[in-house]
Amino acid sequence: MPAPLTIAARRAMVKELLRQEPGISARQIAGRLGVGKDAIRRDLAAIESEQRQPAPQQPPAEPEPAPDAPQRKELDAPDAPPAQPGDAPDADRLSVAYDDQLRAGLAMLARAGHAPEDAVRLAVAVLARAYEGAWKFRLYPQGVAPRVRVVDLYPYDPKGQRP
Repeated sequence: MPAPLTIAARRAMVKELLRQEPGISARQIAGRLGVGKDAIRRDLAAIESEQRQPAPQQPPAEPEPAPDAPQRKELDAPDAPPAQPGDAPDADRLSVAYDDQLRAGLAMLARAGHAPEDAVRLAVAVLARAYEGAWKFRLYPQGVAPRVRVVDLYPYDPKGQRP
């Protein structure tokens, strides 16, 4: 069972559905996202209120670090080997820019019941498998990022069985 959506993620998906289908009802949105229509009505009210607010001024491109904040080089272990392709990141968290393209993709995957975290994991796994195949079958040299054009899909089977 997918993890429940955060309010922010759900509202982003609601916005995307409204952008894609301007006449969609709260009940239809609720059905697609797997939440109650009252939650969607609250989201719609919040989105409408947000749109009435004046846009905040843009912050500076990159904030100055605090004087006592360590620089990035100080945070890295001095004798740590350089990262190699395929190495797992040291941290157990990942941060990505939550832009319009990501919002749209997550909204699309939410229609199939994927929570944002699960959707990201699935996307990375699919892309990694494509890279692995390209390198294994020597379509690309090891370590060179392949250009992925399509994803191969299994035919729909309502019983959930795959070949």
